[in-house]
Amino acid sequence: MLQNPDDHPEALDEALTEALDGEKYRAEDWRVLVDALYARRQRIERDLALVEDPHAREEIERQLDEIDAQIAVLSEEANISHFVEDTVKFSYEVRRLSDG
Repeated sequence: MLQNPDDHPEALDEALTEALDGEKYRAEDWRVLVDALYARRQRIERDLALVEDPHAREEIERQLDEIDAQIAVLSEEANISHFVEDTVKFSYEVRRLSDG
């Protein structure tokens, strides 16, 4: 981590990338993906309401289960990233204020 965060304008972003083990996605990026999956889920639910064939309904319900699992994983990634980002930002501000 950089000694003085004011040495480089990109210091906070570098600290975030380092803390997230090089992960390029930030919490907001994960949330955008989750939102996209929720929108997809809603479209599939509308399809389910129109389908009467039991086998087709089963397949659609399986798709919904898969999307729910993906949403859970991506939501967890968003929460972890959010926590890490908040921690780094807090540390960054404390260091900036103590150096300033």
